[in-house]
Parts: sequence; C-alpha cells; structure tokens
Amino acid sequence: MSQEKKVVVVTGCSQGGIGYNLCEQFAAQGCRVFATARRIEAMSGLEAFGCEKVKLDVTDEASIKAAFEEIYAKAGHVDILVNNAGAHAIGALLDTDMKMARRCLDVNIFGTLGVCKEVGRRMAERRSGTIVNIGSVVGYVATPWAGIYCLSKAAIHSMTDALRMELAPFGVHAMVVAPGSIKSNIGDVATASISLPEDSLFTRFRKSIETRATSSQAPGCTPTDVFAKNVVNAVMKPRPRNYFTYGRLSTIFLIFYHLPAWLKDTILSRMLGVSKVKISSKND
Repeated sequence: MSQEKKVVVVTGCSQGGIGYNLCEQFAAQGCRVFATARRIEAMSGLEAFGCEKVKLDVTDEASIKAAFEEIYAKAGHVDILVNNAGAHAIGALLDTDMKMARRCLDVNIFGTLGVCKEVGRRMAERRSGTIVNIGSVVGYVATPWAGIYCLSKAAIHSMTDALRMELAPFGVHAMVVAPGSIKSNIGDVATASISLPEDSLFTRFRKSIETRATSSQAPGCTPTDVFAKNVVNAVMKPRPRNYFTYGRLSTIFLIFYHLPAWLKDTILSRMLGVSKVKISSKND
C-alpha cells in the first residue's frame, strides 16, 4: 500500500520569495502542496510542480477562514503548516512610520497567530501535525535600522516556543526556522519600506540605512533553492528539531546571541555604520 501524501500549506508564496521555493521542494518530496498568497497570479508557475493555489491574506480573518475551508474540503486535513508570509520595515526606530510598523507587525505576528489558530486546533484534534514558523537570525539578535522587523521576528520565536509547549500534549510539534541571508526578493521589499523623513536625526546615516535594507542580499548569500531544500529535509524528519537555523551569516548571529551585550552592540554598530558618524553637538 502506498503511503498517503503529506498535506502541506505554505503562506506567502509569491514568485521570487522563499515560500515559492519551499512549495517546489515539498512537492519534490511527494507532498500535496497548497500554496497561498494574497494574489493567485503572484504564484504563477507553481502549478507545474503540482501545487494547488489558494488565495489567502493572513491579515484578514475572513480570508484565513475561507482559505482553510477550501483546503480542508479538498484534503481533509493538514500535516504541515509553514507560516512564511512576511512584511518588512526599515529605518531608525525614532523615524518609524507607524502605518508601516503596524503593517509589519500585523503580517508577521498577528498573521502568523491567526493562521496558527485556524490550523492548530484541527491538528490537536487529530493528534498530529507540524507547525513551522519562519523567524530570522535577527529574532536572536536585533540590528540597527530594522528594529520593527527584528522585534516582529523575536515575537515569532517566543510565540512558537509557547505554542510548542502548549501543543505537545496533543502530538503537535511547533518549530522555528530562522533564515540567515537568503537570496530572494526581500531586498526590494525592504528598500520600499524605508522610513527616513526630511527632519530625521539620522539623515547622515542614509547610506547605512539603505545598505541595511539590502544586506541580506549581499554577494555570497545562500541560494533560495538550497535553503528551501535544507528546510524541507529538516521539517520532514520524523522528529523535527525545535529550531532550524540556516543560511549565510546564521552562525555569526548565533555567536552574537551568546556575546556580552556591550561587545555585540560594538560589533553590530561598526558593521552597520552606527559608529562611523560622530554626533558632536546639537548644531553639528
């Protein structure tokens, strides 16, 4: 008797992003894959890999409910949920565009929570399932010029830790995947999210802020397909780990996590241009 295909749902599967490649790799492992995004047309090409496309806006509760009603009607259950949908926000915290910040937190934190609520209960009732939440190495260690994004990913890590403990008695596992620098369209998304008003205290740091927006796309970053293949292999194991951290710079950030705060701050400030400009007086 052939083994039943694992049913996988991935959020945030637009072309050029990590979710798109995750769908390809899950399909290559013989899974039945439901790819989701706000716009069906943004996932063009995934049908060639056998993926089924469903419209889903993670910030809209009605959209979440409708999407999973469709998925459960077709597949009956979900074995693996990957919360990958995300938004960015770049700039100094004091320059934060509150609309942009709320959008980032709404997608990254509350969108993930909303989808977990919709699927987690059904997994618990079935006594089986794996929830994969995409965090980040900046969820371990915050950097200058991306405070809102960093706090959103730290929240994802904390959320997943709590979820893992709460769902363990029901046979459901929750894990964090923390990417390092992975080749994707996130650099364009991050650049579009930059907040730097004309009266900013940080105008002289413009170049550093712009560099931070695209830092994850620097030469040598991990190809998306390589990252996705390693993630899928980790998730598909009989006993997936609690945290899977992978990609360029991931080891460095794990080391930063264990450094004294003063040393970590000094290194990151130098790396990201904070210490290159001396603010000597109010009129400088």
